[in-house]
Amino acid sequence: MTEPLNDRQLDALFDTTRERGTMDAGEAFLARLSADAAAEMPRRMEAPPSRGAIGTIWAGIGGWAGFGGLAAATVAGLWIGIASPAGIADFTDSVLGETMTVSFDPTAALFETEEG
Repeated sequence: MTEPLNDRQLDALFDTTRERGTMDAGEAFLARLSADAAAEMPRRMEAPPSRGAIGTIWAGIGGWAGFGGLAAATVAGLWIGIASPAGIADFTDSVLGETMTVSFDPTAALFETEEG
């Protein structure tokens, strides 16, 4: 039946079914159907094993990919922090065109408040 039924064909099909009366599926068929349905029901899944604290942290940083990124950033930060920044200073002087000095001494501001 690849073609859709029109109303007349559908009415004829219903009339034929009404004339035959109710059809009993049979006990054997219903038992097989119930057994197949029970076999296809989803089963209870076991809980995955606990990872522990280190496994949770490892998963939190993204596993090997996240650890690789953190390691690369750490090595780059150490290299930039330890290496002489003379090349960086020359580059920024050429880009900005002027030299600026910033003091990070918190006690310097205490002495600037006096008038004199």
